[in-house]
Amino acid sequence: MARRRVTLARKGPGGTITAVGGPSFGFQTAQVVVEEIQSGSHTYFVREGPFETDVKVVEEGGQMALVSTRDVLSRNNLQNLPGC
Repeated sequence: MARRRVTLARKGPGGTITAVGGPSFGFQTAQVVVEEIQSGSHTYFVREGPFETDVKVVEEGGQMALVSTRDVLSRNNLQNLPGC
């Protein structure tokens, strides 16, 4: 199991995370990342500033979605990462 740092996030309609990127894994769609987290083959995290937050899978509107922190002001929120 690899622990992968997320540094970029692509957002779709409504701010949904559709893909993420990082130095150790390149670029992955959200669906691939969801499957890897759920299967336990890889974990993902965001580290911006002195804090680190795990990327989690949650169900939103009947679909699986990626989230890190619910704090909209945090730099560890996937929504606040640069686009890819």
